[in-house]
Amino acid sequence: MQKIKLPKISAIILAAGKSSRMKTPKALLNWGEEKLINFQIKSLKNSNIEEIIIVLGSNAIEIKKEILSDEVKVVENVDFELGKTTSIKKGLSEINNKNDVLLIAVDQPRSKLLIEQISEFHINHPDNKKIAMPYSEGKSGHPIIFSNTFFEELIEINEETEGIRDVIKRNQGSIIKYKTKDNSALIDLNTPEQYEEYLLNYFK
Repeated sequence: MQKIKLPKISAIILAAGKSSRMKTPKALLNWGEEKLINFQIKSLKNSNIEEIIIVLGSNAIEIKKEILSDEVKVVENVDFELGKTTSIKKGLSEINNKNDVLLIAVDQPRSKLLIEQISEFHINHPDNKKIAMPYSEGKSGHPIIFSNTFFEELIEINEETEGIRDVIKRNQGSIIKYKTKDNSALIDLNTPEQYEEYLLNYFK
């Protein structure tokens, strides 16, 4: 009997934006006892993730100095001002395209447990063409994991067609929902007020 080959996952952390509303680089926000970028790396490491790509843009030199792990690949998107899709495509150009891909923004802190759970859910789901998304409180969250069968669609995304949202809209039948009570799946740190609120509650 032929052994089923389970998919491997590459993770892309999107950390290229200007953080204009936050007024400080989000990657360098304090999160617990470390910088947010290092918290994100730790959550992804050893969570069924084969490789981690970090895409930088604005404040790249400053952020790069703070990255503590030498087990990640850091790349720079010189076109970051043209939108998030350019950073996604830059990350995709650096990964093993035989792998499935997990996308997460640096301002979406997720626990190691949630990363482990959704990646295992994705890996063990029998469909070859799938988009795994966490659902909490009836809402879809992040990270999102795409099987490598979507690679050609993802590499063609652009701002005009809403990026990965367009891929998801066109492939509703491929979505597999991971239902979780972990509402950190919904966190986005867009403003100083959100940062203070989520930081206060996250480590309770």
